[in-house]
Amino acid sequence: MLTRELGDLLADRVDWVTGGAPEPADTTVLVVLRGLDPAGLAAGAARFAAGLGTGEARRWRRSWTRTVFLFGDPVNLRPGDVRLIAGGAAWLGPFTGAHRPGPVRLLRPVTGRLPELPDGATGRPLWIATAGLSLVDYLVHLHHTVAEAVLLGRLDPDEPLRLLHRPALDPAGLGAAAYARVLPGPGGALRPYTWLSETS
Repeated sequence: MLTRELGDLLADRVDWVTGGAPEPADTTVLVVLRGLDPAGLAAGAARFAAGLGTGEARRWRRSWTRTVFLFGDPVNLRPGDVRLIAGGAAWLGPFTGAHRPGPVRLLRPVTGRLPELPDGATGRPLWIATAGLSLVDYLVHLHHTVAEAVLLGRLDPDEPLRLLHRPALDPAGLGAAAYARVLPGPGGALRPYTWLSETS
């Protein structure tokens, strides 16, 4: 795919985030993970995004759908803090400013290397480029893509996804994208990190 076309995909996301409001918001979502379950995380991200109120969704969008990932057991969280539990993970927030639930401050942020991940068997294809990603990088790209596609109306929150992992993505062979996460790579050139196909 031409650099110009990748640039258009990036510009579309920037316009979606920044359009219609004079200043950025300061809103964060927390995701507490018991373990690594990419398919469960994707399904939970879709349900979480679909359950947000209009104002919450707008403020989170204006914060670039900022999300912090923490390791912990969702069953140990205070029920009043938890918005959704799904796939071994819990979603909390969105929170504005520096506000965070007290017990969450004791949890450790996600770190480490990205392990080898199997491809999914069925569902709408969501391609993910994994070369050079840490574990938290991977989670960020996956979560942003799914949540933003739902908020944009390009993914039904109940639609199953088939996660397909490749070192790098060549959009020319992937067909049209319903949504893609495109950012500058380590060398500065635009790189597609995720690619949600339009159809199964």
